[in-house]
Amino acid sequence: MKSRSLMIFLLFVGYVVVYIDKTVMGFALLPIEREFTLQPQQLGYITGMFFLAYSLFQIPAGWLNDRFGYKKVLAISLFLLGGFALCFGALGFGLGLLVTFRFLSGIGHSGYPCSCAKAVVSNFALEQRTFAQSILLSSAGLAMTAGPLIAVRALDTLGWRGSFSILGLLAFAIAAAIVLLVPDPPKVQARTGVKTGYHELLKNPIVLLLFVSIFCINIPSYGLMAWLPKYLVQQRGMSLDVSGMVVATGGLGIWISSLATGWLVGRYMQGNEPKVIFCCTLLSAVCIWLVYTSTSAVTAGLCLFLGYVFLMASFVTVFTLPMKRLPAEVMGAAMGLINTGGTLGGFVAPIAMGYLISVSHGYLSTFVFLALAMVVAGLAILPLAMKPRATLRDAA
Repeated sequence: MKSRSLMIFLLFVGYVVVYIDKTVMGFALLPIEREFTLQPQQLGYITGMFFLAYSLFQIPAGWLNDRFGYKKVLAISLFLLGGFALCFGALGFGLGLLVTFRFLSGIGHSGYPCSCAKAVVSNFALEQRTFAQSILLSSAGLAMTAGPLIAVRALDTLGWRGSFSILGLLAFAIAAAIVLLVPDPPKVQARTGVKTGYHELLKNPIVLLLFVSIFCINIPSYGLMAWLPKYLVQQRGMSLDVSGMVVATGGLGIWISSLATGWLVGRYMQGNEPKVIFCCTLLSAVCIWLVYTSTSAVTAGLCLFLGYVFLMASFVTVFTLPMKRLPAEVMGAAMGLINTGGTLGGFVAPIAMGYLISVSHGYLSTFVFLALAMVVAGLAILPLAMKPRATLRDAA
């Protein structure tokens, strides 16, 4: 039990660094835009190419987990993340280099989520997995609560280059701690009759529907992360400090929702996860639209808080559902496939929003885009809500 607790703690800290890297970028775009005189679509490429690499390497990372174990992939992911964060800060002297280093950083990020999921499945019983995974995913809330405040202070004192350099060194330290302190994965005996190929997974309705749903959920998740600070400063006239506090309220919603969802769904809603996802996506869509209509920092922060509460509830439930429905032997590959949908959402969102802003010269169309994405995420999951739990398990 002690070794499992230490493992979860270290993976949680690593997840915080992973999410802070994404959160800081939304604020770093402001000084980067001024330094290089970039257009919105060019800023979108810096963020979007990161998620393209993240998406492309999800499936290989999942295969590496099933082949070599989660510990090695966790360490390699953090070492790559740290190395390319250092390069981004120290060597990013033009748009081409900035895009290149963020693309390479996305390769490092790609191995972390599926490795954590594999670690949870390998070390926890089925009824404990939702809560264990929700603890790890709650790191997004900590990163988005503390991240904006840290980002504003770091950008002010260290600049965006120094901020990413420090982040890279921190990733190195956590990678070393995982190598030294996390126990080696337990050996798993493959069960006879379990089909483990990607071809079989691609035919699995659970995998396909969760792929579509998490793709749509991550459009507003990463779209807001990339563009909300800029929107609040340039369209609502807020200072960078105030915009950081508004974004931090959303992070608080993520943190609370992650832990509460893991406990509530794991304890009271086993077998009803698709209904939870459907309801939460619709409520999140309404709250995201209200962020756009809000005229003050207080109302924007409140709506963002509620929007992220419901968004994260749907995300946690989607992300943990395959842990209950799919065999452990294919968990790395399955989570790699499903999370590819999520990272593709992160790739599409900032680029699409950059073009929408450039074409419409405003943010109305972008918030419509984000709200509709959440609606589609809920609709995509409805076929699973119409099947009994036994049928879902048999589909695996």
